[in-house]
Amino acid sequence: MADTLMEEAESMVAETSADKAPACSRTEILPAFCITVVGAIALYALMSFVQPMLINNNFIYDFGTMMTGCIEGSPLYRVAWFFADWTEGSFIAALPASVGMIIMGFVAAALERKRSPHAGTGVAGNGRIFTTMFVTTALALILGQLVYGGMFASGWIPTFAVVLTVQVFVIFYGSDIKKVATSLIVGTLVTCPVCFAILYGAIMPLGLPLFVAVSIGVAIIVPLCSLLFRLMPWMTIPAPAPGENPATSQASGKFFVHQVFGDIGQLTIWGSSWATIGMYVGAIVSWVMNPLHPAYGSGNLPLLIMAQIVTAALAILIWYPRWKKTGMAFTFAGVVFVSAVVSTYPPSWAIVIPTIIIGAVVFAPLVDWVFKVFRFKGTYHPICLIQLAIFTVCIAWSFFVMYVMVPMIA
Repeated sequence: MADTLMEEAESMVAETSADKAPACSRTEILPAFCITVVGAIALYALMSFVQPMLINNNFIYDFGTMMTGCIEGSPLYRVAWFFADWTEGSFIAALPASVGMIIMGFVAAALERKRSPHAGTGVAGNGRIFTTMFVTTALALILGQLVYGGMFASGWIPTFAVVLTVQVFVIFYGSDIKKVATSLIVGTLVTCPVCFAILYGAIMPLGLPLFVAVSIGVAIIVPLCSLLFRLMPWMTIPAPAPGENPATSQASGKFFVHQVFGDIGQLTIWGSSWATIGMYVGAIVSWVMNPLHPAYGSGNLPLLIMAQIVTAALAILIWYPRWKKTGMAFTFAGVVFVSAVVSTYPPSWAIVIPTIIIGAVVFAPLVDWVFKVFRFKGTYHPICLIQLAIFTVCIAWSFFVMYVMVPMIA
């Protein structure tokens, strides 16, 4: 995989000749697709069957208790919130899930640096700076709580948004200490209040998924901060390191399975298949301890995991020729969209199934089109354009769900 999303975006936009694409057929990944989807549905069925037996478990706090503790200023629950922030981008927000993701993220980074054939998706080509990414993000989460902790009086606050902004600044500008310090301070101080204002000023009154506030915020913050960074002589943009096409450098089945989990891992920027598996293992452990701990205490973890895996698998199957041709198809954007909708609205199959189809079909060509419309040249990190595509579709579909589908279901 390329070193950054910027290189992947540039290669996709630059590639225009269809006859340059390697020969490929979706049938070569069809067995892996079937196994992955059947496995995800089987896991959902098993967890749904078992969940009523676990509903009274309280071996770990539920999400509501943590939320209340943070509002009251409990240091213990503020620490718990810090850990939950690591996996909130994946809509899981659970301490054991974050621990599992962090441990396996470091394992994946080490395997990537060693160029191990068992690295899976590694950490999206960022193994050499992964420790810097992690430490900077941890400091950003701590600083965010110290500076903006008073906002807990309003309820849920999007402190996790710095996981998206600060990390992409480190990836885009580099790991030099001055650059890291600038990314940390500017990214943290700007991100939370912007997302907070959008959240309580527009998104919550409209009944939209809370993540939309973060998505809009990132789409605004990244290009604006990039303009600010141009005034700082030390904030130069290094040339992207060369990468390889994961769809052609691995066996097709192995590529497919790892990329499914790698796409889900892109929700927290790492893009790591092993970190995602670690996250899911931790999430299921927390769900056994208390089904109301992960997934915002909704009891919706089985459906969320299934929807994420099926969306990623279907998207990669559909857009596999593009993966083969360019090495990137931005299929992960659909996972963000589906996760936001599934986490917000009633868990009806009438909503879930079309949401998964939209997530799998729409985003790869839509993101490509957005890059072309904005004539993306790599002068800022492309996450803002990806988020533009995500929140536009998410808002439109959410209004349709709220005002057409939910009344019909009711």
